Amino acid sequence: MKKKLMVVAFSLLATVAITACGKTNSTSIKDSEPSQTASAASSESTSSSIAAKTEKKTDGTQRIGSDEYGYIDIPKNWIPFKDLNGGDDIQYTDGTGYNIVTLNALTKEKANIGEGEEWTAETIANRLYYNWDKNPNVDKIWGAKTTVSDHDTFQINIIMKSGQYLINWVFKDEDQVHLIAFEGEKEVLAEVIDDIENSWSKKKD
Repeated sequence: MKKKLMVVAFSLLATVAITACGKTNSTSIKDSEPSQTASAASSESTSSSIAAKTEKKTDGTQRIGSDEYGYIDIPKNWIPFKDLNGGDDIQYTDGTGYNIVTLNALTKEKANIGEGEEWTAETIANRLYYNWDKNPNVDKIWGAKTTVSDHDTFQINIIMKSGQYLINWVFKDEDQVHLIAFEGEKEVLAEVIDDIENSWSKKKD
């Protein structure tokens, strides 16, 4: 059965706290580069191949998002999607309900930043990494650093045992940490990754 997984991960961000100064371990973004994920990086799908830009373009794009979460371009034929457990996520799918793009953003209050935690994108990325690293259905997980529209970004790459890809982009803009996620097939990821990483803006136009 095809799983819609990202909504669960985003809903956990507001309830799980990892103390930055007191719990630095092998499940942090920092430590995942490159020691913990050397074997994953040498497999058929590496972080560099996932993050590689593609020249394949769709016949057209549409602008999705909100003033709070920001906007990105996705293929024009994708449609709104709402998981019953999706909370306040903005989600679109190619119609399969399997290939999904998700947008969200956290304020410091919404993220429930605990005592000793820093209000940074890295803190939120570490939460996501920590949660997924414990998931028994994950085959490979590794962190990387990239950019989304010139914002320094923590990227969490996950391959499920089912073969499903889950890619998370986490970055801070002003007083919010923004979250963009893709889940689905590797081939579809290759078609949308360039727009995701280069079209994000707080403005719709």
